[in-house]
Amino acid sequence: MTAVARITAIDRFITGRREDGIYVDLNACCVLAGWDRLAGALTPLKGAAPTNANFLNADLDRGIGLKGNGSSKYLDSNRNNNADGQDDAHRAVWVSNAATSTASGPATYPVYVGTGAFNGSDNVGRLQSNSNNFFHRSRSLTQTFTPGAASVTGLLGTNRDSSSGYTLRISGVDNAISVASQTPLSSSLNVYKATADNITYSNATIAFYSIGSATDLALLDARVSTLMADLRAIEEAGFDRDAIAYIRAVEEADGAYLETSVKTAINNLVSGLKSDGLWESMASTCLLCGPRTLAGALVPLRGDAPTPYGFVSGDYSRTDGLRDPGGTSYLNTNVRDDDYPQDDFHMAGYSTASGTYMLSSFDSSALSGGGGNAFLCRTSTPFYRSTNTVGFDGLTRSESSRYFVRTQSTTVERADVSAEPVDIPIYAFCRSDAAGNPAAITAIGIAFYSIGTSLDLAALDSHISSYVTAIGAAL
Repeated sequence: MTAVARITAIDRFITGRREDGIYVDLNACCVLAGWDRLAGALTPLKGAAPTNANFLNADLDRGIGLKGNGSSKYLDSNRNNNADGQDDAHRAVWVSNAATSTASGPATYPVYVGTGAFNGSDNVGRLQSNSNNFFHRSRSLTQTFTPGAASVTGLLGTNRDSSSGYTLRISGVDNAISVASQTPLSSSLNVYKATADNITYSNATIAFYSIGSATDLALLDARVSTLMADLRAIEEAGFDRDAIAYIRAVEEADGAYLETSVKTAINNLVSGLKSDGLWESMASTCLLCGPRTLAGALVPLRGDAPTPYGFVSGDYSRTDGLRDPGGTSYLNTNVRDDDYPQDDFHMAGYSTASGTYMLSSFDSSALSGGGGNAFLCRTSTPFYRSTNTVGFDGLTRSESSRYFVRTQSTTVERADVSAEPVDIPIYAFCRSDAAGNPAAITAIGIAFYSIGTSLDLAALDSHISSYVTAIGAAL
């Protein structure tokens, strides 16, 4: 069924391009997403098959395409730069994850599509740290264009049908670039690589490329966008709707698409939590590992987003979560201790580096982890448990006379009568003082946290530990 759906999606794309009257413009074209193996991705939709330089099956994600490494991997399109007319040519790529400036050599501008020579260059995008250069049948540096291309996803393309200028399409907008054309040099066009002053490579993830005669980039964008949406929908067939909503929100915050394996891990987690009756109790939850960026990690799985204080992008790891080694940063979860009933409450987290407070208010609720050892659940009397290892820790109360603590895969009971919760914030990475201000900030690493009503800690431990393991394997 999946294979049939992919074939149907590609047939829809081809039919649409023919209906637009511009299928003929695609002279060298590959759909790099939608395939189980690299051989499928490198089978051309039209034109000659590209020559593969160093890509492996492991570099292919059927949901989002083929990922470069910024140093040695590229495709020779086997389409010569001058095979299309000087004033009759287009180049386009669909970017799932943008290139960053990590190319080899001193001239660090990764290329999406480029020639093997610089004069008369035909680079769709040469991305530098502070500028974004696009060249189409001209070397003129007046072609620098900087609308945020270094983080662009979607269709990126150039089209020339005039000697006086060309069109750059980026972020769904056509931009007119007034630069006269030059005679194109005879040199093969590469994807993920170009030769300018130095050989440069791209580490972008690309789902589609097209090289050919002049075409309507807006129409191409619409058709490729539909194709990519169709292919992504195939990968997400049967996904839980709340998982899909979260994935979309994370991708918007990240500015890039998530890998299929990461999306599958998220869906498996959400589905599992619902199957075991845990989902509704997890009213304020964040997955602090898995998303591509810090912004994505702060998108809540459920509830309100936390407010970060002090964290920077370098504090975030997709596999290990969030941690400030200096111990000066924290999150306000935007949950207050008295938001939940006195005898119907839980807090849980997954630590990846030693520290003291994972989640805490003041003298009412506290969850340690990865080296801490004090637990409070609607009480001011600490319950001490050894937590010398990282991993899942949690506490829950469903009655006034006792509560439960889970650490190191073991749940223990604590007989302690509950007290009324306080109107004070619950922080992550620290506790609050009596006035509700952050105090005792710690350098703990956190990959997940949840706050809400009472639940089964062992079941939650199983699902969260499986998720963290799955993310580690995926990345």
